[in-house]
Amino acid sequence: MDVIRFFKKIAAGFFAFAVMAAVGSAASPAQDENKKFSEYTSPGNYFTCTIPADWSVYNPGFGLSAEEKKVYGLTLLGPRNGSKVSPEISLHYYAPGNLLHKTMERFIRLHAGPVLGEAKEGASYGTVGKITIADREAKAFERKNIQFIGGRSLNPEKVALHEEYIVVPDKKNEGFYVVRFSVPEELKDRDAETFKTVAKSFLPKK
Repeated sequence: MDVIRFFKKIAAGFFAFAVMAAVGSAASPAQDENKKFSEYTSPGNYFTCTIPADWSVYNPGFGLSAEEKKVYGLTLLGPRNGSKVSPEISLHYYAPGNLLHKTMERFIRLHAGPVLGEAKEGASYGTVGKITIADREAKAFERKNIQFIGGRSLNPEKVALHEEYIVVPDKKNEGFYVVRFSVPEELKDRDAETFKTVAKSFLPKK
């Protein structure tokens, strides 16, 4: 699937993002002119991209460090605007030997379909497609995920999430990158352009 055909699928609603690597890409004309973005370089120079100024960087404050996990990048949280779950855009490099996902193929298997063949009630999965980013053959897919909120409860509340993934190999095909968009379905259209701008600017360095 070439980039032009991929963009057509975006317009048709199959995907809500566009991918075209560019260093320091500026906001596109279609983007909200009032939306501000800043340049971001990951610690260790694993990748560069632009990030929305009105989204905050998520810091869990606990757990293993990036160096211990060998997973480098950031997760951004967007405005909720009354939603019970924050929109997320995340960009991470999974280095060789990382503790979470040993291979790109394993990551895709775990996220592009139901785990152990059992899907959550209400979840659904799209097909895995091929795209080109920064002259590398990458994979892209989307899914509808279900998140339970409200803590431990016999009847936890369910929130339907629209999620999109771009998975890119590193130069040696040993590690890989993941660009991810997760948003409550009611905010999907509002935040689609923001994710598109981030994804278009993404430039892997390894």
